[in-house]
Amino acid sequence: MPHNSVLIQLLISCLLFGCIQTNKLSLQEIHKPKKTYQQIAEEKLGEKVEYKLNPDKTYVLCRAVIPEPKLNPNQLIEFFVYDIQQQKIIFEDKIANAKIAWYNNTQLLIIIQKGYITNPTDTGKWSYVFDLKSKKQITPKKIQ
Repeated sequence: MPHNSVLIQLLISCLLFGCIQTNKLSLQEIHKPKKTYQQIAEEKLGEKVEYKLNPDKTYVLCRAVIPEPKLNPNQLIEFFVYDIQQQKIIFEDKIANAKIAWYNNTQLLIIIQKGYITNPTDTGKWSYVFDLKSKKQITPKKIQ
């Protein structure tokens, strides 16, 4: 009989010790510092990244910098928008041969060079505004 009580106490001790260790692990994860948008950008886009805050500084546009012009005219531009308050990526994309800039606090202006030019007055550039709230493209318009 005394052996049974020792075994029970040993079992209870093991269970308690296991719970304490699990709790410590959970607390460590909670207090683990979050990555900055710069760290996330370097992991996703490489070492050379350009950062542009929107006018009210609530979002940041992170875009991979292409070090030198490539021979490929359709070079993909990788980028994402990070919500500073929520600490998360809210939109990301890759667009060939594009320039991306802030249009206002919640919209991006995206200018694309199309692959062909139809007449001498055609610049070959098209732009559209992308709304980050609705995640929709606003009607394209030609840039002269």
